[in-house]
Amino acid sequence: FGQRNFLHSAVVSGPTRLQGADLVIPDLRGGFSYLIAALAAQGTSRVHGIDLINRGYENFMEKLEKLGAKVELPGGSLV
Repeated sequence: FGQRNFLHSAVVSGPTRLQGADLVIPDLRGGFSYLIAALAAQGTSRVHGIDLINRGYENFMEKLEKLGAKVELPGGSLV
C-alpha cells in the first residue's frame, strides 16, 4: 500500500491454504464471500442456503461457471 491511505482496506497474507468445507450462508453479502472462498479452496465445498444468493445476484450460477466452478444442485435447478 505504500504511502497511500486505503480506508476500509486490509492486506492479508499467510501460509494457510483454504480447504473445502460445508458452508451455511448467513446472508447475501457474506454468502457471496463464502462462494468466492469456496472457489479458491482445494477440494469440494458444500454450500447450504444458496437460495439467498440466487435472489440477490442475477445469473450468478453462470458467472461462477465462467470462473471455472463445477456446480451441482440437488434436483438440477434453483427454485
